[in-house]
Amino acid sequence: LNCRPPPSRLRSAAAQRLMRALCRPIPPLAAPRARPPRRLAHELLPRILQGSVLPPRVQDLITTHAESLLPPPAALRVKLPELGARLDRVFCNRELRMNDVKVIGFDYDYTLVSYKWALQDLVYERAKNYLLQRLRYPPSLGECSFDRSFPIRGLVFDRRHGVLMKLSYSLAIHADTVHLGRRRLQHDEVIELYGDGLHVPMGEISEHMIILNDLFSLSEACLLADVVQLAIDADIPFDPAALAADVSSAISWVHLSGALHDTVAADPNQYLEPSPRLGEMLEQARLSGKKLFLMTNSSFAFADAGMRFLLGGQWQSLFDVVVTLAQKPAFYRRDSAFRVMSQHGFVKWSQAEHADVAKGRVLVGGSLRELARLTGWTGRQVLYVGDHLMADLAEPRRQAGWATAAIVRELEEELLIQTTEQYKDYHTRALAVSSMLRRLQSLDLPEEERDAALDALEAERHRIRCCAPGLYNSSFGSVFRHNADSTAYAFALKQHVDLYTSRLENLLAYSPHHRFYATRCKILPHDPD
Repeated sequence: LNCRPPPSRLRSAAAQRLMRALCRPIPPLAAPRARPPRRLAHELLPRILQGSVLPPRVQDLITTHAESLLPPPAALRVKLPELGARLDRVFCNRELRMNDVKVIGFDYDYTLVSYKWALQDLVYERAKNYLLQRLRYPPSLGECSFDRSFPIRGLVFDRRHGVLMKLSYSLAIHADTVHLGRRRLQHDEVIELYGDGLHVPMGEISEHMIILNDLFSLSEACLLADVVQLAIDADIPFDPAALAADVSSAISWVHLSGALHDTVAADPNQYLEPSPRLGEMLEQARLSGKKLFLMTNSSFAFADAGMRFLLGGQWQSLFDVVVTLAQKPAFYRRDSAFRVMSQHGFVKWSQAEHADVAKGRVLVGGSLRELARLTGWTGRQVLYVGDHLMADLAEPRRQAGWATAAIVRELEEELLIQTTEQYKDYHTRALAVSSMLRRLQSLDLPEEERDAALDALEAERHRIRCCAPGLYNSSFGSVFRHNADSTAYAFALKQHVDLYTSRLENLLAYSPHHRFYATRCKILPHDPD
């Protein structure tokens, strides 16, 4: 620093003190402290090798080169937030300021209302009876029942081959999830059906496959597997597409005939999960200045029975608009007027107008365009919360630019599993083996020895990956991941929603002024951490 006398304009005491400080001689740099020796990377090695099936020669190689093959132990430890905070958390894909949200809309099923497992049992039994009584299926089907441990959300059923399976975000087939009936197919059987590429083109999905993406589809997935298994066990020749059509007809009858709705409405305590704080939270949202609306594909009578159970007889006072029989996702694309439900329960012949909205009358049918005309609600001032990615959430983003939030009930259970010691052990070992696979090739080893070690490590990685999914579901694994891939469902969740959480109450518990910021995720490997 070339210290010159301060110019004449710097005459204040503060300025002079500053200049003296700047001109103070800089002390010589201290000798660098000796860095403590790094803890050996192989301190976790016994845990990593314990229970492995690696050949002794490969284990010896790993032990000898552990410093080069393994990252520091801290990089292999699973770091998770406190369980309570994680279970209640709202996860963010895209930044959203709740100050900018003036209107919050809600789906009914599996959003405002959460159902007990008894509902899946009911849907399965009613659909099974339809097959037995109306379509004359073999009496042995009567012995089957809904198995909650078998299906997960996000499966596809191939009408050509009669198999249930899980797909990755790139439409690759997860071979160890392919089931014909209740039997998991061997890898070579899957190759025989789909070829070495184990990939399904998008055109084939839309033409030949049933996507089972919501919680109501769990009973359908289970029934599909059971009727295929019945045909196999009875040695009855069958066309999988025909069986799928029969099951689809049975499931549709359960939902459209009123049989399901009447049973649930008559005994909501049997089928609905209580939510003691829901009414208070909705009221707090209204007091903060938010407009609230309910939009459901269900009839008013069905929604009314559930809302009375949860919120009491005056539940409609919490909502500025109530829309029933919306027929989503067609609601978002068509141009149809609303009709109005009278106080006596019949639907008027005339179109709904602004006065009907102002008086809080129940709207029937309609369209997104008409909702915007009658209310003025447009763009990201509207946040819509639902459970079905395609029916509820994809189209309002595309057509109107609404912000969207998904309620994913399975998230809670999967987060709980990730706190177990068994999960942490699998995760640590998988990270270690993946690190060794990347680093091994930089060692100066004979080609034959290197390739043998890589083959053994790849086999060990596959073994670990086959064990870990069973923590979530013994047949299909996690809803969100399979091995190193995101599932097709997880990809759609990332694509179509701004926020997601396991319960609506988690979202409503946040301040109406909260700002949600996305957690940074690497899109490509070259992105910085």
